[in-house]
Amino acid sequence: MKRITLIIVFFSFCTSAFSQKKTEKNPDVFYEYTETPSDTLTIDSDSTHSTSRASLLSSVVPGLGQAYNGKHWKIPIIYSAFLFFGSQAYENNITYQFFRRNLIAEIDGDPNTENTTNRTAENLKANRDQFRRFRDLNMILIVVTYFLQIGDANIDAHLIQFGFKKQFALSVDPSINQVNYTTNVATGLSLKLTF
Repeated sequence: MKRITLIIVFFSFCTSAFSQKKTEKNPDVFYEYTETPSDTLTIDSDSTHSTSRASLLSSVVPGLGQAYNGKHWKIPIIYSAFLFFGSQAYENNITYQFFRRNLIAEIDGDPNTENTTNRTAENLKANRDQFRRFRDLNMILIVVTYFLQIGDANIDAHLIQFGFKKQFALSVDPSINQVNYTTNVATGLSLKLTF
């Protein structure tokens, strides 16, 4: 029974409304069915803003697509991520090379090469592999950041093209709250986010 009710409600909302009216053009036809257009959502489109241009600019120079979209505040975040992951990859590569050289010195049997650590070959191999994984992970995160900033520029361009405007307001106000309906009062700040 619930399914039938849901189907009826669904089709009643999805169909267009028809009205009957008496026509004066043709007196032989007493009623004529005319279709009344349903409510439609119109979106103002900005045809001058190109999503492909934003993506292309971001792929050539990271952050340039965000500048094209007018989101300049995102550029320092993008370059901070590149700088952080790049510096981590660089430091992990230096440590990886250090453990690699000491491992080679430990297992090559040459008396001229010396292991400068007090670690065994198994420990050196585990440390070498660990820092190689860290370096590779940071390199992957650099590539992911690159593609994410291209996607971000494309999505922002789509939102600008369709006239999406954010109407957010954030306010911080003092607040006074009564606790447990007694004379105890708690003071503080209230954070209000309105859409």
